[in-house]
Amino acid sequence: MSRTTIQELAHTIADILRTDRYAVVVCTGDPGEGKSCITAQLAKEVSKSTNTPFSYEQSMTYQRKELKTWIDGDKDGNDQKPEYSTVLADELVSMFFKRNWYDSEQIDGIELLNKCRDRHLCIIGNIPNFWDLDSAIYSLVTFWIHVPVRGLAWVFKKDHNPFAVDKWHRVANEKKFRKSGRPYGLPGYVCELRYNDWSPEDKDHYYSVRNEKRKRTEGQRAKNVKYRDIKIQRDELIRFIFSIDKELTNKALHDLIPSLSAEAIRLIRIKER
Repeated sequence: MSRTTIQELAHTIADILRTDRYAVVVCTGDPGEGKSCITAQLAKEVSKSTNTPFSYEQSMTYQRKELKTWIDGDKDGNDQKPEYSTVLADELVSMFFKRNWYDSEQIDGIELLNKCRDRHLCIIGNIPNFWDLDSAIYSLVTFWIHVPVRGLAWVFKKDHNPFAVDKWHRVANEKKFRKSGRPYGLPGYVCELRYNDWSPEDKDHYYSVRNEKRKRTEGQRAKNVKYRDIKIQRDELIRFIFSIDKELTNKALHDLIPSLSAEAIRLIRIKER
């Protein structure tokens, strides 16, 4: 298809879910060009196609922890979204940013995305630059939507050639796009998509919910960075202790620091943790 509508793309995604798959849709574009507008409309239309509930209050998230709960439920099995639901992860940079590749929660989240096909969910998210995602996400993306200007979007999909190292052909497509300034005919190009602006009521509703939910993520990255720095200092101190006491054993240090197992101390000592 050379040109499509949000409704047609939503039907395509719903059909994918019904074939015992799940869908991950990433939308990119400069701030203010309409990423949130198009993904909000798409999320609603996919939900209509799958006959599942959708609301900004209950289906939009900024938190990786909440996304994981919606996929698999909490420890008691609560808060899991119904099968074939659509989740709007409005800011993927808060969940799967490439600079946070070391974050254990991010690693667990990516692993979960690799294993949740049986839930048949559609996960739609926004990020200004596709390549700012953790690279482990690339192979999971069903459709990549890029918004160059408001009202217009281009849809891409990955190459299913099993021998392709880069299934998005980043280098080749960058060169070709630089020459033509257009995506038409590039490997992976699917179609052009036109969409309407928000209605005033929907825009106000979306931003009121978004602003409230976004506040809950403030400071989270700072806490992770602070923990990382403390961990680095702790590990360096442990290695320093071993450097001045060559006879000290892992178990002996564990007896002094019971919160760390002897195995954890061994891994820190040999720089494998």
